[in-house]
Amino acid sequence: MEIQKFLVGDVIFSEGDIGTDAYILKSGKIKITVKVQDDTPRTLATAGPGSIIGEMALIDDAPRAASAVALEEGEAMVVTEPEFQKRLDKSDPVIALLLKIYTERLRAQTVQLAERMR
Repeated sequence: MEIQKFLVGDVIFSEGDIGTDAYILKSGKIKITVKVQDDTPRTLATAGPGSIIGEMALIDDAPRAASAVALEEGEAMVVTEPEFQKRLDKSDPVIALLLKIYTERLRAQTVQLAERMR
């Protein structure tokens, strides 16, 4: 897998973008944000080493539900959509169904949380 380095303030991906990669954080810290009133970003969560971010877009092909911005310098392993799909195709079909259902639920909760923050 390719390694991507990031600096403080780097935007890893933006809300609304089409997602083609997920990221497994090796080091550093990332904040996950959604836009609220006047496009002001609000932090939903932070992710650190061992976390994966951006995976939802690979599971359901929907636009990014949030943005990811580096809080610390670090690096991540890049999981491309073809790599992810190859791994998913090798797994039990029930796993793919569960991932899709969990992603739908998480997207719905993200939208609800963003609306409450407004």
